[in-house]
Amino acid sequence: MLLKFDNIEIDDTKFELRRDGEIQHVEPLVFDLILFLAKNPDRIISKDEIIEELWGGRIVADATISSCIKSARKALGDSGEHQKYIKTIRGRGLQFIAAARSTRPNSSYRSDVKGTDTKNEPSNHGMMIKLGSIAALLLIIAVLFLNQDKKVVPNIPQPKQTDLARTIAVMPFVDLSAEGNQQYFGFGISEEILNVLTAVDGLDVTSRTTAFSLQNENLSVPEIANRLSVNYIVEGSVRSAGNRIRVTAQLIDAVNDVHLWTANYDRELTDIFAVQDEISIAITDALRVELIGNVLGEDDPTNNMDAYALYLQGHQYFLNRGTGDLPTSIANLKTAALLLEEAVALDPNYAEAWADLAMVYVVLPVYFTDEFSYEETVIRATEAADKAIALKPDLGQGWAIRGFIYSNSFNFIAAEDALTRATTLNPNNETSWLWLNLHYSAVGLHNKAQMAVERALDIEPSSAIVHNVLGTVMQASGNRHRALELQAKAVDEMGFRLGHIDKALLAIENGASEEAKTEILKFFERSDQDTKDRLVLYIEAYFDETKRDDALNALQAETGEASFFGAILLQNGNKMSDYFDATTVNKVFNFRRIYYENARPLFKQAEFKQYVIEIGLLDYWNEYQFPEYCVPLNDIDFECYP
Repeated sequence: MLLKFDNIEIDDTKFELRRDGEIQHVEPLVFDLILFLAKNPDRIISKDEIIEELWGGRIVADATISSCIKSARKALGDSGEHQKYIKTIRGRGLQFIAAARSTRPNSSYRSDVKGTDTKNEPSNHGMMIKLGSIAALLLIIAVLFLNQDKKVVPNIPQPKQTDLARTIAVMPFVDLSAEGNQQYFGFGISEEILNVLTAVDGLDVTSRTTAFSLQNENLSVPEIANRLSVNYIVEGSVRSAGNRIRVTAQLIDAVNDVHLWTANYDRELTDIFAVQDEISIAITDALRVELIGNVLGEDDPTNNMDAYALYLQGHQYFLNRGTGDLPTSIANLKTAALLLEEAVALDPNYAEAWADLAMVYVVLPVYFTDEFSYEETVIRATEAADKAIALKPDLGQGWAIRGFIYSNSFNFIAAEDALTRATTLNPNNETSWLWLNLHYSAVGLHNKAQMAVERALDIEPSSAIVHNVLGTVMQASGNRHRALELQAKAVDEMGFRLGHIDKALLAIENGASEEAKTEILKFFERSDQDTKDRLVLYIEAYFDETKRDDALNALQAETGEASFFGAILLQNGNKMSDYFDATTVNKVFNFRRIYYENARPLFKQAEFKQYVIEIGLLDYWNEYQFPEYCVPLNDIDFECYP
């Protein structure tokens, strides 16, 4: 059946949503929600009906359903404010208000719009529903009210007006303790409030990284709002002494520069979680936004306040691992590990602390290649992630770490299951979407990879690595122009040094050998001169066949990422297989690059083809979906085209 309204078509035979003839990237559950609502126009669909239709009656999180509604509106060109097609009926459910007409799909219609991937899509759609339905959780529906009149503040830039009336940023709460050493409490309160507000349909919440980046700039509220393009600001302070804590919070209408709400909380430290919930409720009440569900009804993560303080400190040190110079980053990571280990020692049932600790263990070998081996730390990371999941099965972070570990060990099917659970349980976690993107990129499903990384970019638009990763997806998909734009932003504007290798491979695809040399030498700037000379030789041999024999001889003794780069340019399947066999840390990051245009000839080589079969990639393709340029020959063989 083909449903049409305005400039939109919904084709339930091809599982496609088209706007102005362009196929939209839509997750299977989001597509099913749109289709379900469109088939029931002018009728209010309750939360229970949605859960029954999409999740088979299982308990699901409000954040999951809210994210699904947001994505559905975005796919239709709608929003929580305008509600042109999907209308929220307070306390009752959703109503599809467009006049859709049903027609029979045109069998001659082809999905040849750029960026589509319909091969094996129906079967994959079913699998995604199966994976998505594993999650557990509830419903948040938000309703917006009219904008207030604007008032010009003399000599101060006014906040930029956006399409959403409810754009809001939560700033880090200021530490007012006598010693000035408890900023982590302020960060923790701000993050918890932000997490609640992010789940509200209709609120556009600035990411933590973007908002917190302004904390030391001494800006006025209107200046902050202007920089962040928001209409509302949440700010406050925290002071603790002994077992008492005092929290002050306020919600400010930045357009009119007036306080909508302010309150002080003077409580026992053990009441900190209740205070966070009360502030969140007060903010949503002031904005006339309705919270439905049990976002605030979860049990306290720990009853041990010493463990909580250690967790907050460890969490902050982990987030700061990429700040400052390299010695500072290393010190931050080691400190995070020690603090989190103390936290779980004090409270062995602290799931969030176990999850953070698992994350630290995964990252340690990247910074301490001589001190920590991945083979050892991955065991500890797996144990910590398993502990977190056992304590709290609906903790998305635990599933995300488990999925990343699976992905890095080329356990593709298990990785997809875990990472899909992670994004379903917590659809507002940028890292989970980023890692799901890495998985889809590693198996060559670039349309799905693009959809995942674009979700990460929506959540964290200021992340350099997310821009880089989206650029790699564009490059693998053949969109070199867009890839170059994204890499220029990630590398040149945002300082993501690891993206120089992608810029080098892009330059090679574009025939710019000198530019490629410049970029790859920046990537290997810490290498010795002999290695740099060999890297230049590999590039020259790619363009000059007479230098190929010398380059192949040089490649034989090459190790590390230089061998990966040389194997791509010389299309040496044996060397590429050896590289991945010898690599343990973050090898999934490089594996996704084998789908670049200048790397795809590797799939024609018997040695590399056999390696692909041995690591289980063919099994994944047979079970789920082949890349658009690969086809099965039988159950044990395949062929890919450059």
